Amino acid sequence: MKLFNNTGKVAIVTGGGSGIGKTAAEALSESGATVAITGRTLEKVQKAAEEIQGKTGNTVQGFQGDVTKSDDIKRFVAEINEAFGQIDILVNNAGTLAPGTIENLDEEGWDHVMNTNAKSIFFTTQAVVPYMKENNYGRIINTASVAGEVSLSFSSVYGTSKAAAIHQTKQLSLELAPYNITVNAISPWFIKTEMNESELEDKDFRTAVENRSPMKRLGQLEELKSSFLFFASAGSSYVSGQNVFVDGGMTVYGL
Repeated sequence: MKLFNNTGKVAIVTGGGSGIGKTAAEALSESGATVAITGRTLEKVQKAAEEIQGKTGNTVQGFQGDVTKSDDIKRFVAEINEAFGQIDILVNNAGTLAPGTIENLDEEGWDHVMNTNAKSIFFTTQAVVPYMKENNYGRIINTASVAGEVSLSFSSVYGTSKAAAIHQTKQLSLELAPYNITVNAISPWFIKTEMNESELEDKDFRTAVENRSPMKRLGQLEELKSSFLFFASAGSSYVSGQNVFVDGGMTVYGL
């Protein structure tokens, strides 16, 4: 399994203190990588880092930073490079949700979602590229969503932000290919996390979500690990600009 072993590699996972980000960080740590978890609250990412390191025995460290602010991004990326000497893998995972339609979403909500889910991908990638180019190696993974491909009735700005994430994946893969840097995306359907657990407590809503997938169930966080691991490893060296749906068949479900 050498193709999927990341021993000696250094990975950054933004928004890695919980949910999908924490799962991605755990998968990378399990594969041997040194992992830096970033988030706005240092205590939260440090706690997640300690938990993962305790499970895997590999180095995991938390770093504070707000991915909606380019100066913050530059700072924590430089700190991570100084701490570990290289940056090989980036998981652009930080994300947020603001339910609302065109008639009731305000400018503040729009800006918060777009800055967190779309702007952050561009500027975090921009910050790590010089370090990846030094080693002629890089693996960048963007956490997108099925909402970037199909329309969801309850969140117009979220879908727009994730569509931007998917297109950035394609665009950046083209620009970075000459430097042996691949860029891919993972688009989950509903997987229970801290961000959506309150919505899923509504029995009718949860039933509607489950029925929208041919598998008739929510996804599990563990079911994302293999996709993150594939895109982060040497085994995906000729795969770039791709978006994989981890959705139980939701995006191909017809009548």
